[in-house]
Amino acid sequence: MAALIEANDIEFSYGKQAVLKGLSLTIKQGEIIGLIGENGAGKTTLLNLLLGVHPIQQGQLTVFGQQPGTTATHQRIGSMLQGDLVLRGVTVKDLLTLAAARYDQAVAPVELMATLDLTKLANQKIATLSGGQQRRVTFALALIGNPDLLFLDEPTVGMDTNAQQAFWQRIKKLKAQGKTVIITSHYLPEIQNVADRILLLQGGQLIFQGTFQALQQQYQQVEITCQTELPATTFTDLPGVTAVSQDVQTVHISSEDGDATLGALTPFLSQLHQVTVSRESLADIFVHLTKGVIA
Repeated sequence: MAALIEANDIEFSYGKQAVLKGLSLTIKQGEIIGLIGENGAGKTTLLNLLLGVHPIQQGQLTVFGQQPGTTATHQRIGSMLQGDLVLRGVTVKDLLTLAAARYDQAVAPVELMATLDLTKLANQKIATLSGGQQRRVTFALALIGNPDLLFLDEPTVGMDTNAQQAFWQRIKKLKAQGKTVIITSHYLPEIQNVADRILLLQGGQLIFQGTFQALQQQYQQVEITCQTELPATTFTDLPGVTAVSQDVQTVHISSEDGDATLGALTPFLSQLHQVTVSRESLADIFVHLTKGVIA
């Protein structure tokens, strides 16, 4: 796949405050990227650099092989940033029609509204919409130019469950069309389920780039729970076990090597019931990484 974004040793500061420090990354066509990090980690600054809102201070950055912010790159980018556009007296259809006029390859507003289930809101004024409805309209604005690259910043905030599910289904369809999507969100289970790769920013530096599966391999913590009459001490010295706790007949085993621990449990299987095994979620790993538990 072709590289849409290339960044090499990007540095950016607000005055004396360094925000991005030696950041390098490559994003290819058709990838869904989950960009995560604590508040102040540099996510919004990075998006602004990619959009050409801020000029590059140091390093090299290209989008579609060009400097960010050119007319040509703007024509191929859609963005859904935090904060919805609320214009009093303007309807959904009017807003999308005005936005479509800015693009050479725009999607017909009527067609897009039908695709995103916005037709029934077409003649409703933006200011009267609920927060979730406004986010859906903002998503439509991001798609109106038929972009090849999408930036989505906290896209599902305010959406109800049905709207969220429809949104993520649309993202998967965009990927199938070869679109590239960069998503920042604090709803980490969503990122875990949809992202091809995760970029984790901390203190202006990328401390992890890769798949969620690779991240799980890096952080091997596994939780094993079972019902048993055996005492907790039976399991404390098994391979990989880091902690054991017991609540009546329920035993909780934490392991840093789940395969080894499960193998060592084999002789006890006849005395173990309702066994469950769970690996760390992206949210759990995020906490450990950003707290410096692992490198």
